[in-house]
Amino acid sequence: MKQSDRTNHEPADAAPGVRKERKSGTAGAQTLERGLDMLELIVARPTRMPALIRQYGLSKTTTWRLVQALADRRFVTVSTSGEVHAGPKLLQLGARTQEQTDLLLIARRHLDDLAAETGHSAFLGRRDGDYSVHLHRSSANERVAVTTAPGTRRRLPETSLGKALLLDDSPAALETAARAAGLANIPQWIADMQRSTAERTVLNQGPPPDCIHAIAAPIRDVSGRIVAAISIASPSAYLGEERMRILAPSVRDAATTISRALGWMPPEEAADG
Repeated sequence: MKQSDRTNHEPADAAPGVRKERKSGTAGAQTLERGLDMLELIVARPTRMPALIRQYGLSKTTTWRLVQALADRRFVTVSTSGEVHAGPKLLQLGARTQEQTDLLLIARRHLDDLAAETGHSAFLGRRDGDYSVHLHRSSANERVAVTTAPGTRRRLPETSLGKALLLDDSPAALETAARAAGLANIPQWIADMQRSTAERTVLNQGPPPDCIHAIAAPIRDVSGRIVAAISIASPSAYLGEERMRILAPSVRDAATTISRALGWMPPEEAADG
């Protein structure tokens, strides 16, 4: 590992629909830009094909091809009168973005507190199919820090966050995820995951040469579904096995606090109620 203060392990004033200049020199990128320009214009106001053709100076065939590509992915819809409207996919993406924003607003303060309490960077992530996606990092006063950037995607079994997001999955689903990630000794990995499920916490020891250790716990919403996970991470020299066991309750408690803020109630409390 590079011994420095930080180490990373993941690595228009124009109106809507109008770009004053295009910096990309490839035809594919220009086509994408035109499609995005059209989408912005259509979202701003329903538009007919002739207006799109005039707006961008494209042929009728090219314009229709772009609109059809957007329609195929439900970003736009075309009415029987030929008017192009914003499509349902945009509503879905907007709702998902709102959910993530609300989650981040709720979780940020608790992640900051967790980083300050433990002295290790704290992370928030969510699931995207077979991958985990980092959403936020709260930094701590560390000599050597893990600085995974927001937006980083990793296969679920490869990180503590990903494992925490898998804790409700069946053994069959866990085996599928493990095979997709190319893990060895899958039965042992599944047994470790089942133990983590019982403990509601993941203790993860990363491979050499970096040997990043991490503790993670899932976040649940009002329905009890796992919607995100949090973790702390640091090189093994600063987060050894004994310290991981000591700090695990702090990570689990922070995840529970965030889950409560999302409306979740622990089963034992629900039973008492």
